[in-house]
Amino acid sequence: MPKILAVILFLISCQQLYSQERSDTIKIDLIKTQENYVYWPNEVDTSAHFPNEETAWNRYLLTNSRYAELPKKDRAIGKVYLSFVIEKDGRITDVVVKRGLNFKCDEEALRLLRTSEMWIPATLKSRKVRSKGNVSINFGLN
Repeated sequence: MPKILAVILFLISCQQLYSQERSDTIKIDLIKTQENYVYWPNEVDTSAHFPNEETAWNRYLLTNSRYAELPKKDRAIGKVYLSFVIEKDGRITDVVVKRGLNFKCDEEALRLLRTSEMWIPATLKSRKVRSKGNVSINFGLN
């Protein structure tokens, strides 16, 4: 009987310890949270894009690609799919290879995207916002 009583007292005291309220309050700045939110292209009024759209992007890829300089064993045929964030000032950040070909082609695709000129950011209600972007870069395809 004393053992059972001791166990019950122990459990009650543990419950009291864990049921104490926290005195610290967590404050969340909703304005900063909204400023750092990354919008999807379907959530904005105008999507982010490369200056002068697709024609300029294709021209940039053709003139700046080092694909032909890769050793033959590293050349692959196909597409590298990239995901990234276009900041409010047009910079490209958080670039991720979603589906790649091989290490060298993936590295070249990352280099091409990171060294591209500033993009035109997305707008929502006439203000620039951060947005998500996706692009595919062809290697060995016409």
